[in-house]
Amino acid sequence: MFSKSLLASLLLASAPAALAAKVWDITVGGAAGLVYTPNQVKAEVGDVLSFHFQFKNHTVTQSSFASPCTPWEGGFDSGFMPVAMDATEFPVYNVTVETTDPIWIHCQQVGHCGMGMVFAANAPEEGNTYDNFLAAATATATQTTESTTTWSEPWSTYYPSATPASGGYYKRNVAEEAETQPTRRWTRVKAKREAY
Repeated sequence: MFSKSLLASLLLASAPAALAAKVWDITVGGAAGLVYTPNQVKAEVGDVLSFHFQFKNHTVTQSSFASPCTPWEGGFDSGFMPVAMDATEFPVYNVTVETTDPIWIHCQQVGHCGMGMVFAANAPEEGNTYDNFLAAATATATQTTESTTTWSEPWSTYYPSATPASGGYYKRNVAEEAETQPTRRWTRVKAKREAY
């Protein structure tokens, strides 16, 4: 059985580590646009990256420096967090920092990563920097645009209820279309931004 003084010593010894942990509040999207604000931090082991989702529909998805817009196998992923424009409550996704190695993050919403919606914790100041990560992410926009913007017929032919005013999201699923609908090259991934 622990003595009271030993137990008190253990609690006091662990208190500085618990008190030293910092919570980094990061805004996801919102009025600032397709960005994480701030877009990078220098976090310590035990710190918490607390992602606060604002309006629209975003994710916090771990990636790698080499593939900034591709989910990292085995990495964390908040999943899509739709938030209506008139929302009064906002979802939060927390990631506890377990190492001081770089943590690379992107938004999986169609086109967002390629438009620069990326984040880094503990990015080096030389070599694999945040700026190089951002440049690699935005370089994917050209590739994405070229492979996903060609319509053989007006999109309203296949999705008459989704209009530009409704804010519908669409994503091309190349593997599926080859088997199911070779002439209809688009599948709907999200209806309205504001609808749940």
